[in-house]
Amino acid sequence: MIRLGRLLLMFVFVVTPVSWLAASPQEQQQEQEKTQPQPENTPTPEIESRQDLTVEQIQVLMELETIQLRFLVRDSNGNFMRNLTAHDFTVMENGHEQNIALLKEQQVPISSVIMVDNSWSTSQFLAKAATVAVDFFKGLQPEASSFILFAEQPRVVIDWTEQAKDLAPMLNIVKPNGKTALYDSVIWVSKNMFKDKVGKKLIVLLTDGIDTASRSSFQEMMKVTRDQGITLYPIIYTNQYIENYRKNLKTVPGFRRPRSVSNDFHNLILMQNRFIDQSLRFGGRTIFSNAFSDLHNIYGDIIHEMKSQYVMMYQSTDLDAVKRDVKIETKKRPGRIFIEISH
Repeated sequence: MIRLGRLLLMFVFVVTPVSWLAASPQEQQQEQEKTQPQPENTPTPEIESRQDLTVEQIQVLMELETIQLRFLVRDSNGNFMRNLTAHDFTVMENGHEQNIALLKEQQVPISSVIMVDNSWSTSQFLAKAATVAVDFFKGLQPEASSFILFAEQPRVVIDWTEQAKDLAPMLNIVKPNGKTALYDSVIWVSKNMFKDKVGKKLIVLLTDGIDTASRSSFQEMMKVTRDQGITLYPIIYTNQYIENYRKNLKTVPGFRRPRSVSNDFHNLILMQNRFIDQSLRFGGRTIFSNAFSDLHNIYGDIIHEMKSQYVMMYQSTDLDAVKRDVKIETKKRPGRIFIEISH
């Protein structure tokens, strides 16, 4: 069953007819042949026969309303699920099952903002992470990425139109401090940095996941990113010692801080665990980087996933409906699945 966060996906929308490029005379003749009345016992064409067609080649049958949806599908770990077919989905509209005319993967452009947490707790780790991010994203898509430093407030250090440059001097100039307005900074970026941007919108958040100064809540941050159509990828520094301690905190009943472990470190892991739990609860995901040694692979996976989406078209049998209550379920696919609708 497809879920947004942990909820069954149900949404209501006003139908806009799907428009297509003008067909050639041959295609028009073929379309006329398609729309001739058929006997009631004429079998419906198999879904598989449409899988190799492009969206532009699928003609809207005159007697049916064709609805188009674009979305990502994630498994229980938040990973993009590839190679799904129309047979993996059931679409219900206003309580009635609908015929899926097309399901295919599609590549889309993306715009990326990389946010670098410059608070005191992360300063020793993030210079390397920021440098790798600049090299990767500006090298891959020079005019489709920008960079933000934030602690108490966000600061644009490389705009969309600027060339790649070394962030190390800026990280040294902006002195880290103990306060971090993570949620407020993400909200500001979501509302101000993506104006007039097309395609998928992405925030890569290099952080320890700790917020000490925001007026906004985690829930408010997630709502704003969703309302703006933005996908958020927090990347958190970790290593084997941190992961073992994190696991003990979560799984060992009555676990208490050893005397050899500082109270600051203990509280840091507690707050990180809270951030991770909140992210999962609201349908997000958190990526752990092993001492920031694997960032090239992480960035590559993010870009690959963000560029991929599914396009689904189904033929509505309710021609008179203005609002449609749609529920999508998956079949034969284990685990929770998250979905993000792109309008």
